[in-house]
Amino acid sequence: MANQIPLSGLSDAAGGYLLPDEQGQLLTTGILNQSAAFSVAGDVRTTTSRRTEFPIWLGEPTAGFVAEAGTKAVTGAEFGQGTLNIKKVASIVLFTDEQIEDVQNGDLNVLVDSGVRDAISKVIDQNAIGRNNGSAVSGNFDTELCDTTSKVEIDLSKQDALATAVSAAMGTLEANGYTDPSQMALILASDAPRHLRDARQTSGGTASATAQAEGLYLSNADPLYGIEASFSSNLDRISAAAGANKAVGVLVYRPNLHVRVRNDITVATSNQATVHDGTGLRNLWQENLTGLRYETRVGFYVHDLNRAVVKIANES
Repeated sequence: MANQIPLSGLSDAAGGYLLPDEQGQLLTTGILNQSAAFSVAGDVRTTTSRRTEFPIWLGEPTAGFVAEAGTKAVTGAEFGQGTLNIKKVASIVLFTDEQIEDVQNGDLNVLVDSGVRDAISKVIDQNAIGRNNGSAVSGNFDTELCDTTSKVEIDLSKQDALATAVSAAMGTLEANGYTDPSQMALILASDAPRHLRDARQTSGGTASATAQAEGLYLSNADPLYGIEASFSSNLDRISAAAGANKAVGVLVYRPNLHVRVRNDITVATSNQATVHDGTGLRNLWQENLTGLRYETRVGFYVHDLNRAVVKIANES
């Protein structure tokens, strides 16, 4: 459906319903869960500042045996610092006064609600992952997950390709010192569930023309090794052709992902303002329009990105 500016009140299909006063509260309950990158973060907090700085331990302490009354060696230590900046994400929806009058006593079209929520969540997810439907983006957050230099290649010629790639990515995290699997989380392409369901082993104990087909993953088997998984349409689909910079997933160490929420989504209403709709200026009072402005302020940062995040690539 075409984007209506303002939303037309002539038909339901054009989105002709007014949002209620409590709309902002409805949005705040789901904004973090809607973004795959935000939902797997292990450090999510509110903040009252525009910038948060993180002390980061850069060294690895050493220890050794010491004789009784002997001199104890002093281990080295070094701290670095990471910075998370709060960013604003916003959207304005315009309604005609006639539309508002027509639906004062009518039902709410929840498509408007979900459309705004999805738009905000999707742009947050795009900028945290660094992909927009598979295409690289220059993100506005301090870190993009797909910028990590650590990666494993998925071999789609194998039926257990994704499970094997996830295991390899786990091995990379473990080799980097991130060894607790309960703190690992996956963000996978949106078609990953079907890929796992459809995986088959087409060899069996018969020589019939129709080979015995066995599901690789039965009800008591977990192809993702108990790791929490979220799914994002911003990653490349597993079913798509391989190519440069294609990424079908990322494995992250959750404590290294930091999310800060300065403001949950707030909603402000005006019929006096002048706004730009992407084409030209709209005088709300002169045109009998009401604008609802949605905005949130959030930040995203990953420390030790190249060791705590592993990309699952489909490049060859």
